[in-house]
Amino acid sequence: MAAHTDRAFDAEELRAVVAQALELPVEEVTDDARFKEDLEVDSLISLEIAVRVEERYGVKIDESRLAEIGSFRLVRELIAAELNGASAT
Repeated sequence: MAAHTDRAFDAEELRAVVAQALELPVEEVTDDARFKEDLEVDSLISLEIAVRVEERYGVKIDESRLAEIGSFRLVRELIAAELNGASAT
């Protein structure tokens, strides 16, 4: 899948990307559902999400931030910060 060139993203499209990585229905990927606690997914899922996000949006999530990928809201905020040129560190 090609990365976005307009450096914008749609939250619902991102939700679908994350749901696919989690192998869950989109409706289970809510802003506040915690991936490890609520959805009981493997800890490697943050890496899978990061890879899919980079493939789709061209946004690389630094390895030091992978532990922060604990909910859809956090994934969305990290990407928005990167796409808006804000520092994600």
